[in-house]
Amino acid sequence: MRTHYCTLLLLLSLLLSSTTFAQKNSDQSEVKDKPFKERLVFGGGLGLQFGTVTFIEVSPVVGYRVTDRLEAGIGLTYKYYKYKDFYFDQTTNNRFDLKSNIYGASLYTRFSIFENIFLHAEYERLRYNYDDIRIIGGQFIREPTHANVDGLFLGGGYKQRISSGAYFYIMALWDVIEDPLSPYKNPILRMGVLLGI
Repeated sequence: MRTHYCTLLLLLSLLLSSTTFAQKNSDQSEVKDKPFKERLVFGGGLGLQFGTVTFIEVSPVVGYRVTDRLEAGIGLTYKYYKYKDFYFDQTTNNRFDLKSNIYGASLYTRFSIFENIFLHAEYERLRYNYDDIRIIGGQFIREPTHANVDGLFLGGGYKQRISSGAYFYIMALWDVIEDPLSPYKNPILRMGVLLGI
């Protein structure tokens, strides 16, 4: 099943690349004339939530402008999740928190179909590290465990230039894999800023 999704992402990337190469030479020469450093973009996301549910996310990305319309990049992510008093032992009145650390990486491609409208495809792999709490013989047992979760996000969005090398974006994505352990629920809304050097 994962092979099909990886193949789909590869085909989509090739399709976007071939569409880009078919555009006018003037678009290609604008990017081609820029040095490598000026074609890089940096950005990402930061998420914070505190209370009964604590959520902290740091997700930096580095992208490369292949042409004026095509950007490809990589991202890293770290998520900390804590749900206070998630488990309750009725016999002892003890409460246990659910905590997890999630690490991951992603590859993305973004193609501008119009000046401010783009298509987005992204493959992400996450690794969960958490304590699984089970009831065995009437007692709560903490068991360290981990799981790998894959996501394939397809969608599009809107971007607004802030300067010649930077833009703000908002996008809607759909995780076509829909792994039951995924931290995402469809549709996925994201926003952020990418800055050029």
